[in-house]
Amino acid sequence: MKKEFVATALLAGFAAGAHAESSVTLYGVMDVALSYQTHTNPSGDSTFALQQGNEGFLSGSRFGLKGNETLGDGWKAGFTLENGFLANNGKLDQQGQLFGRQAFVKLGHDRWGELALGRQYTTANTMLYYVDPLGVGAAPSNSWQVFLVGQRYDNAVSYTGTWGAMQVIAEYAAGGIAGDTRARSSMSLGVKYASGPVTLIGDVQQTNDSQSRRARIYLGGIKATIGNANLFANYLHSNRDAGFDSSNGGTDTASITSMSSGSPTAAVAINSVFNQRRSDDFFTLGANYRATPSWLVTIAGMQDRTNADGFNGTRSTAYGVADYSLSKRTDVYLATAYEWTSGGWSGLFGNSTTNAAAAKGTALNGRNEQLSVMLGLRHLF
Repeated sequence: MKKEFVATALLAGFAAGAHAESSVTLYGVMDVALSYQTHTNPSGDSTFALQQGNEGFLSGSRFGLKGNETLGDGWKAGFTLENGFLANNGKLDQQGQLFGRQAFVKLGHDRWGELALGRQYTTANTMLYYVDPLGVGAAPSNSWQVFLVGQRYDNAVSYTGTWGAMQVIAEYAAGGIAGDTRARSSMSLGVKYASGPVTLIGDVQQTNDSQSRRARIYLGGIKATIGNANLFANYLHSNRDAGFDSSNGGTDTASITSMSSGSPTAAVAINSVFNQRRSDDFFTLGANYRATPSWLVTIAGMQDRTNADGFNGTRSTAYGVADYSLSKRTDVYLATAYEWTSGGWSGLFGNSTTNAAAAKGTALNGRNEQLSVMLGLRHLF
């Protein structure tokens, strides 16, 4: 009996191996634009260059490898390694990490869902993709909301399950600090419902910094298709404990999320560390319209209101894009964005005030408005 059992098991294993199929795909995007931007220093001077914040307006440049293997009986395995780079100078993006955008291995089943381990997008960033007019853009003038939600977690374990129109993503990122399982850890839950012309999303997320101070995020949004038009709306509420710092004091932006600018001496940004408890209310309204098979026009508005003890300020952006497809892989576009601030965020653009000074209530020394114009070329491969 034992010999027959072993022989049967070996034959089953060989059969499964014979039916397994695997593939590895190279893919990527390059988005490069001529950029003109006003008020880029405290004197109010303008800058003409390639890129804005080292990014194109629509997409961050990247290349990646995706591997997939069918294991039989509905099981499958795979991996993703995705590099981000700066097309204007060839340097690595994402804090200089080789695969700073994504690096994970996964195992899944057609019915039971998928488990992934490694560096992954936050669930909030993933859910925003479905209800943002640009699928979350790249340039600082159209994607600054990611400093509130964070973009990626290191040391992450995620589960993705799909049941008909419903998709659920649960994620936990371990902090890795000896003796403190809470510090630098994160947990989140994202839900997407897509049926016919309507997509609905929701997300809750909590991130702890190295001192176990918390940032909580609540997100909801909708996308609706009407003929050749898509309408988008999303709302985000963020609460941060006093002193919350996702960069561990400016030493490691990747260990938790990319919420922070990464240095206590960097120019102040919307993600600044506040000495007091802070809340942000952010919303986006936008639409795009497919005028012809080649022309896609997008318009949108974004605003964030920040409240803390002794601080009340807003930052707003209105942008538009006219995108012309030369082929399925290549497009050219003209984009413009106008941004303005009020209250505590006055003087945000082109300022040289440091995050450390701003956290103590020092007024920003830049300008209240900024205009950006970008003429871009994007290629997908």
